[in-house]
Amino acid sequence: MAPAWIGLAECDPLVDEGIQLADALRMAGVPVDLEIYRGVTHEFIKMGRLIPEALRAHQDAARALRQAFGGADV
Repeated sequence: MAPAWIGLAECDPLVDEGIQLADALRMAGVPVDLEIYRGVTHEFIKMGRLIPEALRAHQDAARALRQAFGGADV
């Protein structure tokens, strides 16, 4: 099974469900990289370069994709 990257906003009403998903995937033997971005709200990742957490989330997601597809971790 492919590894999973899950990026969650700390101040999101769905953060607990995201953590439960990560736990369920781990219990099923799926490698999970879970990132919780502190101090941000739901859909923060759409804020592009406006806030540092969004830019970091973009970089983290890109790194996870490179690793999943066998590319170098830059």
